[in-house]
Amino acid sequence: MKLVHIADPHLGAAPDTGHPWSKARADALWQTFAKVLARTEEEQADLLLIAGDLFHRQPLLRELKEVNALFSRLTHTKVVMIAGNHDCITDRSNYRQFTWCPQVIFFQDMQLQKIRFPELHTTVYGRSYHSKEDKEPLYTPIPLEPAEDIHILLAHGGDAAHRPYNRNQLAQAGFHYVALGHIHKPDMNFSDGIVNPGSLEPIEPNDYGSHGFVIAEITREQTKVRWVPFASAEYIPMEFRVQPATTSMILMETILKAIRQKGENNIYKIRLTGRKDPDIQFGHDFSGGVPAALSAPHLKILDFQDLTEPDYDFARLARDHADDLIGAYIKALTSDEMMRPYTDASQKGAAASQQQEQQIRSKALYYGVKALLDTAQRK
Repeated sequence: MKLVHIADPHLGAAPDTGHPWSKARADALWQTFAKVLARTEEEQADLLLIAGDLFHRQPLLRELKEVNALFSRLTHTKVVMIAGNHDCITDRSNYRQFTWCPQVIFFQDMQLQKIRFPELHTTVYGRSYHSKEDKEPLYTPIPLEPAEDIHILLAHGGDAAHRPYNRNQLAQAGFHYVALGHIHKPDMNFSDGIVNPGSLEPIEPNDYGSHGFVIAEITREQTKVRWVPFASAEYIPMEFRVQPATTSMILMETILKAIRQKGENNIYKIRLTGRKDPDIQFGHDFSGGVPAALSAPHLKILDFQDLTEPDYDFARLARDHADDLIGAYIKALTSDEMMRPYTDASQKGAAASQQQEQQIRSKALYYGVKALLDTAQRK
């Protein structure tokens, strides 16, 4: 028996709201979903399992009709799906009254349901969400009948607020395959038959890495699982360590080359570290705006952080300006009292923000000294 297992398509989401490419990303969620169904038809899979969060929020009636039309194209595959925490079945949910095409089995109940496919000698179990949170354990052991069947659990959860589970207990429950959803990062440990393919597309900026779906071939004796990367884009963090000799033009060329190599379809979070020439500024301002060279419409720079330190010799500057405002300013911002780490137990809460405060102080030292030096040079 062959199945395709997808999770968390989140149709209707608008990733990266406020950015020029957000609409294209929203469209990509639908396009990738349609392509997976086409691949399912190509594979002539027996089952398509959708492990929750088909929609990012309560589906509109027209959206259900669009999805149903796509399902109706499947000539061999039966679709089995559940609602997740994002598209949970509320009192007014359009899920309640919607009539699906014959290919679709939708487990609407809060209680565990099952359906048997005699021609496949397979029984699938599952239950939907009826609220945004559900702290009841993912699965409570029940007899798996008939004994000669392949038994599959379709489930959505895995954290404290969303149907937590003990992996070892779940692995010993007797299922041949556990089709999970909810956690967006793919879990590549398929050895125990508990499979989480991750979200079909990355939805949030921290959904790093490849995204896709699973094709599994299952018999009573063995399960073969193949993960298929399929998303149209990735969120990719990139760090560039600069040197005092690095100019803005050289850095921009380096970044653009890296983006071209990884693909301009992807979305990037860029961070600069290291030490730079104090006269060089890579972003537009203190807040870290995206440089003009990276602002072309075809580039998707979600975040640009300049965390570099100026290559000032503050000790020399302090000596050279011991009797003026520049020296006093440097002394104030580099004093033992200002730089002392938090060690008292009562200040441990403040210790968590110390690194951020030191970064702010470093910026203040840099910009303050630069402003004072610029003023002195103009006199």
